[in-house]
Amino acid sequence: MRDEELGALFARAPFEQGGWDVALKALASATGSSRAQLIALGEGHTLFNWVTDVDEGYVEDFLEIGGHRPDVNYRVAAARGPFELAWEQHYDAICSAGPNEAYMEHVRRWDAQHGVQTALADEPRAFFGLAALHSASDGRTTEAQRATFGRVAPQVLAAIRTQRAIEHKGTELLLGSLDSLRTAAVLLDGTGRVRSVTPAAEGLLAPETLQVRRGMLHATRPDLDRRLQVAVGLALASRRAMPTELWLQSPQGPLLLEICALPRHEWNFGFAPSAIVTLKAPLGTAGDQGPRISAALELTRAEGEIVALLAQGHSRQEIARMRGVSAQTVASQLRTVFQKAGVNREAELVSIARGVIEMAAR
Repeated sequence: MRDEELGALFARAPFEQGGWDVALKALASATGSSRAQLIALGEGHTLFNWVTDVDEGYVEDFLEIGGHRPDVNYRVAAARGPFELAWEQHYDAICSAGPNEAYMEHVRRWDAQHGVQTALADEPRAFFGLAALHSASDGRTTEAQRATFGRVAPQVLAAIRTQRAIEHKGTELLLGSLDSLRTAAVLLDGTGRVRSVTPAAEGLLAPETLQVRRGMLHATRPDLDRRLQVAVGLALASRRAMPTELWLQSPQGPLLLEICALPRHEWNFGFAPSAIVTLKAPLGTAGDQGPRISAALELTRAEGEIVALLAQGHSRQEIARMRGVSAQTVASQLRTVFQKAGVNREAELVSIARGVIEMAAR
């Protein structure tokens, strides 16, 4: 395949279903390789690791041995500047000082001992690399294969930048949706760094509870911060759909954090939000909404506070914990509220309450 045709495949890759897989397989074929690899390494972990025609379990095996570390992976140790090639002679020089047996077993297991690679970009918090992986039967790379690989690499970087722009646009759309719903949320990318904070969440960040420091979300208390970082790490690594809950104590009362992975497309490069931290505040930190709702719907003060908490997104179980009562008590109070408000469903009640809050905020 000619260089122009390869370049065209990568240019289309961000826009087509399976486009990246098609383009990388074409690169593998053009360089006489069994597989091609596109990888990004972040601060202490792997952002993504795409390898063509590899059996299930490869990525898990790579992560288990710490394959992102230069003291483990001779390919990472051999990395040079952007678009500078490294190949078998560089791997040999590193391995001569004592190869890492875990990684050597890894490449033998997946039959990817040889090849050529280059850094596409070496950014402060991410390293992007491209590789053509040769199996034992492929043998070592030839000068012609390395030349083809080197000519195509800049076009791969151009496609990654296009992918990044697309994913950033998706971030803007998601942020706009959350903002319109007045959701207090912090969006994190594949490295765990803060991509966006909704205005509602900004109002809940405070020095004594939760802050964004150096681009990362941190709890002020060290023990809670450790739990927060573990929860974020689990969400990013396992794509956990079920949220992890973490409670913080603020001067205004308890603050609930829900850490949850966001759905990801197969060829997501980590630029788009990968996890969301939703902040749910007690009534006192969101304004004096309870009395307004009580007055508008002719409820008792306690009933108004419960409806206000529902309108903020809290579940019945959360409200019970926050108010120090049983879930059955909250359910009983809500049945009375339904009758007074003339509704049959919780969603109807929340809609009315949010309308009251919005009118009061004007």
